Amino acid sequence: MYFDGKIVVVTGAASGIGLEIARAFARRGADLALADINEEGLLAVKEELGSQGCKVYAQVVDVSQAQQVKDFCDRVYEEMGRVDILCNNAGIAIGGEIKDMTLDDWESLVGVILWGVIYGCHYFYPRMIEQGGGGHIVNTSSIGGLAPFPRMAAYCSCKFGVVGLSETLRAEAALHGIGVSVICPGFVATSMVKAGRVISGSKRSTADQHLMAADKVLMLRNYPPSRVGEAVVKAVERNRGVVTVTPEAYLIDFSYRFSRRIYGALIGGASKVMSKL
Repeated sequence: MYFDGKIVVVTGAASGIGLEIARAFARRGADLALADINEEGLLAVKEELGSQGCKVYAQVVDVSQAQQVKDFCDRVYEEMGRVDILCNNAGIAIGGEIKDMTLDDWESLVGVILWGVIYGCHYFYPRMIEQGGGGHIVNTSSIGGLAPFPRMAAYCSCKFGVVGLSETLRAEAALHGIGVSVICPGFVATSMVKAGRVISGSKRSTADQHLMAADKVLMLRNYPPSRVGEAVVKAVERNRGVVTVTPEAYLIDFSYRFSRRIYGALIGGASKVMSKL
C-alpha cells in the first residue's frame, strides 16, 4: 500500500508501541493525528515527527471518556479532512488476583483497554464509511487476548474483548472496503508495566516486588516496540486479521488452541508457583 499522504490516527502515541506505530507510518510519508493522555510526551512526539516533514495534529485525550474521543474525532476531520487508518492502541496494565481487584481497578482497565477501542470504532468507523475509499482499522490487543494468564484475569478479559470485537468488525467492515486487524504482541520492552500496578503479593514477595520483577523480565527480553510498529504496517498492507507478534505469542496462541485442557493445567501450576514465590 502507498502511504504517502494517507491520514493515520494513533491513540496512546506518546510512548511505547503507539509511538513506534506513528514513527513507522511517518517513515512511509503518512500524515498523523495523535492522541495520548500524556501531554508532555505527546508534544515531544509531535515535534519529532513534524520535523521530518509530516503534518501532525496532536490532542490530549483520555480514551476512556466518550466525549473526549468524539471531540478528537471531530477535530481530526476538521484538521485533516479524512482518516485512512485508525489505530486504537492506548492501554494500561493492572495485574493481580480477582479477589484483590476493586471495582475502580476494573473500571480503569475496561475504560481504557476495551471502551477506548469501542469509542474509537464508534466515532471514526461510520465516518470512514461515509468518506468512501476504503481504509483500515488496527486495534491493539495482546498475548493476553489470545490465552489466559495467572493473575491477569481482568486484563485478559479486556484484551479478549478487543480480539472478539475486531474479528467480528472485520467481517462487517469488509462490506465497505475497510480492513480490520488486531495486533497481539507478547512481551515487549515498553514502560507500560512500570507505569502500571500489581495489586496482589505472595507469601514471599510484595505486590511492588512482583511489579519490579515483571518489568525486569520485559527489559531482559528486550523485544523492541519498533518491531511491533513495523508489524502494524505489514498488517495493513496485507490486510491481515489476527496478528501475533513475538515468538512467545505464536507459541502460546498455538498451545492454547491445540489443547485448552493442557494449557489450563499449565497455568494452574504456574498460578500455584506464583502464589509461593
